[in-house]
Amino acid sequence: MKNTALVLTGLWLGALLASWVAATVNFRTVDRVLGAQQRPELAQRLEPVAPEAQRQALRHLASEINRWIFRWWSIAQLALGLLLVALCWPRAGAARTLVAAGLVIVLAPLALVRPIVDLGRSIDFLPRPLPPELGRRFGLLHAAFVIGDLAKAVLLTVSAWLLGRR
Repeated sequence: MKNTALVLTGLWLGALLASWVAATVNFRTVDRVLGAQQRPELAQRLEPVAPEAQRQALRHLASEINRWIFRWWSIAQLALGLLLVALCWPRAGAARTLVAAGLVIVLAPLALVRPIVDLGRSIDFLPRPLPPELGRRFGLLHAAFVIGDLAKAVLLTVSAWLLGRR
């Protein structure tokens, strides 16, 4: 049971880190694809579209991909958290407490997914910079989500260490 919990903790932590990379790469790819490395075939097809509209459309696509990832990843994390709590609950000590705390931290971002998705879609095609109130609201929601993810990463790392040393 301990080994299974350790493997699941490592899987969760690895997938969490991969989700961060994917979200970042999706947006950076837009700039790369439209920049100096743009393929001639793409440039030809996009020529009738204004450069800013090209960027908005591709950033919207990146946003939709990220929304899909984080929506389903949030559900997967809930399942992983419940499974880990079930595996660690019979064990007394800090690992059980940390895994349970990790599950609580999973629940909070679940509540943030819908508001972030809705607000994100509403601002995708607005001119930049965003109106201050919208930018602030999105920034706060995004920051809360990121802080929750960082807290999960710390709890999962410490949990893995505690599980591994016994």
